[in-house]
Amino acid sequence: MAGSNALISEEEVDSQIESEALDEARELVSSLELRVQQVKTGVLDAKEAAKSLAMDSANLRLKARSVNLTGFGPLTHSLDEYLSEIEAVEERHIADLVTFADKISSLLDGESVSVEEVSAVLRELPQQSSFNVEDVVVTDKSVTVIIPQRTAAKVVGRELAACGYRVSNVTNPIEALELILETKPDFVITSQIMPRLSGVDLACALSAMPATKSIPIALLTSLDPDHPDLKALPMNVGLIRRGAQFGDDLADVLQRFNIT
Repeated sequence: MAGSNALISEEEVDSQIESEALDEARELVSSLELRVQQVKTGVLDAKEAAKSLAMDSANLRLKARSVNLTGFGPLTHSLDEYLSEIEAVEERHIADLVTFADKISSLLDGESVSVEEVSAVLRELPQQSSFNVEDVVVTDKSVTVIIPQRTAAKVVGRELAACGYRVSNVTNPIEALELILETKPDFVITSQIMPRLSGVDLACALSAMPATKSIPIALLTSLDPDHPDLKALPMNVGLIRRGAQFGDDLADVLQRFNIT
């Protein structure tokens, strides 16, 4: 008697895994929305809410890696960055978090976003700043910073944010490559020393691909310009030296590439 269990194709397995990941992502967004409402009504402590929301956001980013959904990864990355600057959910954060939840829910429920539209969608999202400077002139320019050391990344990110730029920090160069391909930032700053992929490697890859070759890039390094490790660096890539020259070099490359 022939077995009754039919073999499941690889495509069916992939489809089932993605469907389950989408369902779990929807549950996480619902949880996020519930926590925000609990803060609003005073049921949930503001600091506890910040921790719980950060966990929900981190789990959403994991789900994004299992789902082939344009814009989902960048959206969850932006939410993660927003929450990373919050120690306690205050009233001023509530509307922003609702905006994130609504946009992610719409995407999960079938709203179509093309690759060309992802950058515009991200620019409309709220961005949390760790400082409050009223005279900052905010631009519509986005900068992706790839530095494995979180402290150094925050220093560079805050310097750019203080100049009015929209900053996205990424610690993993492989993840950064995927994010850049989807978001098409106006400028990329990458550290030279990184795991798996050096800054020169990343700059070469971005400069060679038709989809990203027009994006200006700068390399953050403590090496001298004539160091052998920088020999393969494309001529159109700027250099930002660590240390006392950092501020001047950053200003020079922003002016060189007209990132204003």
